[in-house]
Amino acid sequence: MEKNRNNRRILQTGLLLVGLCILGYVIYRSGIIENYQILLSINFPLLLLALGLSIITIAIRVYRWKFLSERYNTPISWHDSSIVSIASLFYANITPGKVGDLYKAYYMQKRYALRFFTGVSMIFYERFFELMILFLAASAIVFIELRGITVIVLELTAVLLLLLFFFYYKADYFLSLMEKFSSKIPFLKKVPTDFKIEKLPFRDVAGIFIITFFSLGSEFVRLWIVALAFGYTLNPIILTIFFSLSIIAGLASQIPLGVGVMEASLGYFLILLGVASTDAMGIVLTDRLISMYFVLILGFIFAKFAEDQVSGGPE
Repeated sequence: MEKNRNNRRILQTGLLLVGLCILGYVIYRSGIIENYQILLSINFPLLLLALGLSIITIAIRVYRWKFLSERYNTPISWHDSSIVSIASLFYANITPGKVGDLYKAYYMQKRYALRFFTGVSMIFYERFFELMILFLAASAIVFIELRGITVIVLELTAVLLLLLFFFYYKADYFLSLMEKFSSKIPFLKKVPTDFKIEKLPFRDVAGIFIITFFSLGSEFVRLWIVALAFGYTLNPIILTIFFSLSIIAGLASQIPLGVGVMEASLGYFLILLGVASTDAMGIVLTDRLISMYFVLILGFIFAKFAEDQVSGGPE
């Protein structure tokens, strides 16, 4: 167990170092180091508005977790929903594939005595609809222009969505197979017998989709405002498409935070929209600072409060 944990840490650290190297190279090539003055000429009122949208995005995610908890017959206070949702943003973003998001299921188990895999079901709905909306937005690029790497990213995302969708609707079948062969396959012996994806009625599923749509929508608007703060009025539809592609690329890289890959891909797409290389990197770094890195710091702070809550046990 200790060996596996060390291997995961080594892999995580290695991926992060690769991402930081990519980021350093992209920043160096962009020329922003020599022209750092552009960061001082930004429209600060618009920057504050973009920061406000980051906070709104977090608030929507807090509400989504509260909404999900109530649908799974576990009413949760706004206080606890805020703590677990924001704390999980830290754990999710420092781990490959955002597996740290499972902390929410752990928190609910310890704090509210909710079955761990009920929490996993809640997380499944969040991630599935986020991927679905990102893919639908990114796939609109077929109306613009298809490039080799873009096709690969879209195909990988489509396959992942299909697999998740298929697993969701055939979960009971797969679980029965796991139970049947659990005595013959060592790995399956570690899977709890009470594992089950708990499905929600269509009305509740539609509600989760709508909330997720507004959550991602606020992120798209935030990036557009950041670009506006640098003096660029970009086509919001095309910008949304490119932003979605860069997020997918960052997720596919498995690098924590998508560091390097996210910045490089989004910077490249902004250049395609006619933004100067230096300005493109300025927009990307500024947007990442007031969204992802701001959220990471906030999540770290809330993670400390979450640990105190968990140590108190179930309510």
